[in-house]
Amino acid sequence: MKPKLLAAALGILLLAAVGSAQASEQVRCEVLTIEASNSGQGIDPALMAHVSIFQKAPFSSFNTFRLVSRTSYKLELGKPVALSMPTPLTGVLTFNRLLEGRLDLTLSINRTTAPPILINGRATPGSPFFAAGLKSARGRWVFGIVCDRADSIIQH
Repeated sequence: MKPKLLAAALGILLLAAVGSAQASEQVRCEVLTIEASNSGQGIDPALMAHVSIFQKAPFSSFNTFRLVSRTSYKLELGKPVALSMPTPLTGVLTFNRLLEGRLDLTLSINRTTAPPILINGRATPGSPFFAAGLKSARGRWVFGIVCDRADSIIQH
């Protein structure tokens, strides 16, 4: 993916969360690691709740979405949490603050051969956020994130 296309794909992403931070200022986020490709396998049944997102650009250029992992993390205000990501990528998710009822989050994806990618945004209740564009063995990595209060069950 060309740098401009990658930047555009990352630039259109919006962070999303359900609910708001507790008084303790902790949130729980679930990170979905997805491999997008054109292998003709369709959408993994575990991802069917997100079909409408995958049908829109930049994701619509792929016909296969395979869930590789689903991991939950508890985030405390201002404390970065290391994410489990496909080798050689590493990642960090940070809950920066609660602003106007929305979660302000930063996703940092680090690569061994290029500068890190930083995605900042305010979480909008009701929608997960997806970041895509980094090469995988079969296509591109897609990372989906959905957050909620630390004591709630994540629904998506």
